[in-house]
Amino acid sequence: MESEHNQKMSVLSVALTQKKTLLIGGGAVAAQKARAMSKIKYEFDILTEEIKDEYFRDKPLTIGRFHQKFIDDYDIFIDASGDENISKMLLEEKKRKNLLINVVDKPELCDFYFCALASRGEIQVGVSSSGVSPTLAQSVRDKIEKLLTNDLTETASKLFLQRKMPQIDKNRMRNIAKSSMGKVFIIGCGSGDVNNLTLEALETFLFLEVAIVDAQVSEEILELLPKECKIIDASKQKGQHSKSQSEINSLLINNVANGKIVGRLKGGDPFIFGRLKEECDALKDAKIEFEVINGISSIFKAFNVSGLLPTIRDISKGVTIVSAHLRESIYNDDWIALLAQPNHTVVVLMAHSFATKIRESILISNINPKLPALFVSKLDKKDQKIVHGDVDSLEQMAQKCDKPAILILGECARRENLFR
Repeated sequence: MESEHNQKMSVLSVALTQKKTLLIGGGAVAAQKARAMSKIKYEFDILTEEIKDEYFRDKPLTIGRFHQKFIDDYDIFIDASGDENISKMLLEEKKRKNLLINVVDKPELCDFYFCALASRGEIQVGVSSSGVSPTLAQSVRDKIEKLLTNDLTETASKLFLQRKMPQIDKNRMRNIAKSSMGKVFIIGCGSGDVNNLTLEALETFLFLEVAIVDAQVSEEILELLPKECKIIDASKQKGQHSKSQSEINSLLINNVANGKIVGRLKGGDPFIFGRLKEECDALKDAKIEFEVINGISSIFKAFNVSGLLPTIRDISKGVTIVSAHLRESIYNDDWIALLAQPNHTVVVLMAHSFATKIRESILISNINPKLPALFVSKLDKKDQKIVHGDVDSLEQMAQKCDKPAILILGECARRENLFR
């Protein structure tokens, strides 16, 4: 950037030995600079005429006006006072003494800029906009923070020891450094419609180098991934598992070991029957850092498109979410007794293939065969379908739609209780 006084400002990382530094000001901007220096354990003194920000209430500082004595006592000045007289005095004194000056929000008067700093122990990444836009620098820093793993201090220690070896194995050092950069984002991708993708999920897509994808993640959503992102199909449909859970776990671990930023893309929300525990346990055992990003569950979208209100005063006082499908395609009916509870709604996932068995289990339990039922099939697809009926007609209802389908049982599924 060409400054107003024709001084070309460049960015250079310098290992600065401790210099006597004075921060001038006691307001919000000064507090921001104080926090930045304190974060990296840089020592400095504070001078202010009055305390305007709560940050300074318990900090050691000097209350008073800036004058000549301070110029003689310090080497670096950060002027966050907003007082033009102070900045003019500092610029004038530079003619006789080698001072380094930073005047907040006046890049043309600065000898140095503050970086937006992403820090992991000894590893520090500074982002500078050369004083043009600190807000932009902070936004870039925040994205870098999201990518950095938390164990870089340990990795730095390992590499430091490697450098002290009589013979340095550069390939081994590169592999250690590379493997420490891998990370997993387990991302809920909602019900399939791009409009239901969260902003956090969309922003995280930009970082992904590998995406391990479930069947319920739509092609429309996959098109949002970076072109260079490798997509691996990990569909797990009933009776048609293209990848076992252990294979998926291995894919996650092996790609991270190669230093990749990996996205594990799941339909709906990972916390609801998303096999989240198995994958989290595998990553924790492998000491791999991961984040989980919520998605909009298909259950809530099904409520909306069908017009069903799962909780209605005096009709439904609670909701239970269950699955009719256990591991290895085993039918689960442990939840049937819930239907005997008055004023209760039960949402059954993976129910389509078991419609006949569900009907039989309910009737054997002497539960009302006319209990209202509703299927929402192929949610967010062109052939999306809503089928109304009751427990006694579950088999016929299933024949009118296709999987994947969500089954909702309870009085709230009665037609007159729907808002659509």
